[in-house]
Amino acid sequence: MKYYSYIIVLLLSPLFLKAQNNHQQFESIDSVKHGSFNPNEAHSFHDWFKKGHVSGLFRSNSIQTYRPKSEIFSAASGLGGRIYYHSAYWHGFQMGIGGIYTYNILSTDLSDSPETPYIPKWERQLFDLENPDNKHDLDRLEELFIKYRYKDSYIKIGKMLVNTPLVNPQDSRMKPSAFQGIWLDWNEGHRFELNGGFFNKVSPRSTTEWIPTNESIRLYDHLLDPENEDASIKTRGLIILGGHYIPNETIRFHSWQYYIDKVSLLSFNQIEYHRTKTKLGFQYLYQHSLGENHYLNLNHQAHLLSGHLKWINDKWQLSYNQTLSLTGDALKFPAEWGAEPFYTFISRHRIEGLDNINSKAIKIDLQPFDGWNALNIGVYGIHTRFGTDLKGNSLTQFSIDLQTHFRGDWKALKLRLLNSYFHSNGITEGSFLSEPIFHSQMILNYQF
Repeated sequence: MKYYSYIIVLLLSPLFLKAQNNHQQFESIDSVKHGSFNPNEAHSFHDWFKKGHVSGLFRSNSIQTYRPKSEIFSAASGLGGRIYYHSAYWHGFQMGIGGIYTYNILSTDLSDSPETPYIPKWERQLFDLENPDNKHDLDRLEELFIKYRYKDSYIKIGKMLVNTPLVNPQDSRMKPSAFQGIWLDWNEGHRFELNGGFFNKVSPRSTTEWIPTNESIRLYDHLLDPENEDASIKTRGLIILGGHYIPNETIRFHSWQYYIDKVSLLSFNQIEYHRTKTKLGFQYLYQHSLGENHYLNLNHQAHLLSGHLKWINDKWQLSYNQTLSLTGDALKFPAEWGAEPFYTFISRHRIEGLDNINSKAIKIDLQPFDGWNALNIGVYGIHTRFGTDLKGNSLTQFSIDLQTHFRGDWKALKLRLLNSYFHSNGITEGSFLSEPIFHSQMILNYQF
């Protein structure tokens, strides 16, 4: 009876805590809106600030995890928000500043405890990974930049949010990942676009400080397991280059290059073919090391191929997805910098760091009610086998992911409710995913 009561609490507690879950792709406030740009919107230095605009969001977020085998339950609920101010454009220049604040409203013990063999890492990531006992001083400067825009292209320098396949906000906690550096977006071609930049500092998701990029690599490993060596990697920063080509309305090609100085070079390429009722996509990732360090071996080479076939109907979409390792080496890219881009990705399921991957996912998205297109019910199942053993280790996850926004006066309010079940096979006893897990998260965002 106790087993079932915990399951009921796990599934319904977000409703009582009024929390929120957030896995949807981050929508950048800074995105360029073609045709809406006026380089002389402000006519003086005073107008530059006076005609600016304030935006942001209020967020409630709660996470609960139950391990029936160990009878361990952990939960956390956070409340906070973000406020951004972007000036008007004056001679093509714009200034932006923004910050974030968070409060720990309610949580179980999130610190390391000898009585509990498992760290509540998902709950801890709502607040401050570096100081799990910190419940109040959780604010952070997130944006501080100067931007110059010409037509549909721009250059931006300072602290900012970046959205690329491997470097992105991964905004499913209270604090997304933010980056400091320079970013350029060239979009003067009709079907061709280039963008990229250099970053030397990062404030990883679930932390409050800005640190050099070399200190951020493997930071999560050390914070979530202090026994892991806190070894700083020697690198001066990260360079990103992206190219995008859309020859017609049915084909899209994207190529991203990630150069981590003295660490690795990674190339991620994606091509998609989209017709009215079907969509076919392929992704190819290649990574090789640039030197011997604590992160990669000298001869490290990772090749991964991901495929996607999707059928589209008026009220449902069904897709089959698979990701395969073509070599024995694992993809190793800092989880502190973003979520994974593969077609098999679903929230809480990562393949980064796993070798000999064979991951298969079936995804069903439903919009069952006429006139309520904003409601999406996602039913996702994924099975990932990895390791050099013939049988291999495996992780199976089943998730129901509900996302919607409301109407009328509440149209700015968005809801996401995620419920997941995890089952593992052959994973080392004592590791975080070594036994069955029931997990739930709920997020409410009110954007303004």
